[in-house]
Parts: sequence; C-alpha cells; structure tokens
Amino acid sequence: MRVTRGQGALTVAVSTAAVIATMGWAAPASATPAGLETVTQSAAESSADKSALASCPVGKVVTGGGGFLPAGSSAAGRVGLDRLEPLANGTGFIATMREAGPVNFAGDWGLQALAQCATAPAGYQVVAATGAAGTEYVTASCGTKKVIGMGGRVNSGLGDVVLDQVVPSFDLTSVTVRAVAVQGTSPAGWSATAIAVCATAPAGLERIVVTGTGASEPSDSTLKSCPAGKGLYSAGADINAGNGQVLLSAVNITGGTTVRVGAHEDADGFAGSWSLNGYGICGS
Repeated sequence: MRVTRGQGALTVAVSTAAVIATMGWAAPASATPAGLETVTQSAAESSADKSALASCPVGKVVTGGGGFLPAGSSAAGRVGLDRLEPLANGTGFIATMREAGPVNFAGDWGLQALAQCATAPAGYQVVAATGAAGTEYVTASCGTKKVIGMGGRVNSGLGDVVLDQVVPSFDLTSVTVRAVAVQGTSPAGWSATAIAVCATAPAGLERIVVTGTGASEPSDSTLKSCPAGKGLYSAGADINAGNGQVLLSAVNITGGTTVRVGAHEDADGFAGSWSLNGYGICGS
C-alpha cells in the first residue's frame, strides 16, 4: 500500500562511497573520459515512493546518471521515474520513482540510482530551468558551452505526473524535458525542471541515439554503446506517443559505455502504438 506521496514520505538511500551494483543492469565503468567511473546506490524495497542518491568521490563531479526498477520487479507498469537529477553542486545524482496514477500498488519494490563521475572538465557547470505550472516541455541551455549531461525533475507531481522525456539537442547545446500526467489523474500546481550539465567542448564529444520501433507491447527496452575508445558521460530517454499510459522505468548505464533504457505500459495496458528512444553523450 502506498505511504503518502509527499516529499516527506520518500524513502531515501544515500551512498557514501563508490559501490558497484550487484543487482539489475549496472556494471563497472570504463576509464574514459578522464577519471570516469560509475557510482551506484540502492533504496531498500518497500511499498513507499522512494529516492536514491549516488554520490561522487571527493575530487570528482557528476556528469550524468540514471535510475531504474530492478529487472523482474512486480511493480513494472505501476511505478515511474519523476526525478533524474545531477545535483547543482556536482556532488552526485539522485533518482526518484513513485507509484503512478490513482490506484495503489500493494507490493514492495526497489530503486537503484547511479552517477557517472569524472574529473571536472573545463567550464563545468550545472544549469537548470523550470517551466510555468502545467507546462509539459521545458528546455535548459548551455549557451556557448556544450551539453555533457542531462536530467529532469517533476515538482509537486506526487505520482500523478511522471517524466516522459529527457533528451539532449542534436547539437549538444540544450536539454529538453517533458513531463506528462498519468492516465486517470487531474493534477494541478505541478511544474517540470530541465537540467543540463555543461562544459567547454570536451574531446570526442558526440550524441548517440537508438530509435525504438513503434508497437503496442507491455514493455520495451533499447540499448546503444559509445564508439570504441569513448566513455559515456550521461544517458537519457524519450517515450513517443505513450500518452501518459507508458511509464519510464529505467535509464541505465552499463560498462561505462552503454545506454540502456526501459518503459512499461501501465496496469491496464495501452492499445496505441508507442516507442522508446535512448540517448547518450560520449567523450574521449
């Protein structure tokens, strides 16, 4: 049974060191770009909405990250991500997942967060932009710098509004987030925040994309790896035509080089055709 969706009811797990995941999809990172490593943190299973914070080691900054429901969880299609946030001070990455929609889920479920951490590149900066109440699409810009990391957050959505899109622009100058109301809800007073991690054009910077195939399926997952010799700064995802009935359940980075994203149709299914795209930003 759900314990209140309010901020105070979140179960929060905070990492104190670089912990390599032993569950789900997470795996050790490669060594490029400079100092790149993956830090993970799990929130214990419970029936409450929850957050997990993966903290970067001293001397490194967050470039991106993710969060995901452990594979095989019975909560698939009942919970969705509403926060994928590289912290403004660069110290880590926090993921929040909530039971979505008007029907409570009785079972226990877990959450894993991960942070990509690296030696701070030149011009490192975290930029955030928040839209007006009820605005679905919000964009954060890096100005003359380049995007190396991305994130987004739903404010006061309380499980009735979830993240549908966290996507870097094709020229890596901005990040666009979309937040959508879940089927069967009528939320008010919520907003969305887009977050861009910016830097002065690091070496070998490029955006990678994997485009899903439209279908009506209970779930979908996609993966895409950086070119040889490059590591992954960050990951994002985009649900196309889900109409608030498809929930983002995984934004993950494996082996320090591969984006893996996942989504599930909600509890009563969705007859329409939808697809899932994955995005990554690589560097050398």
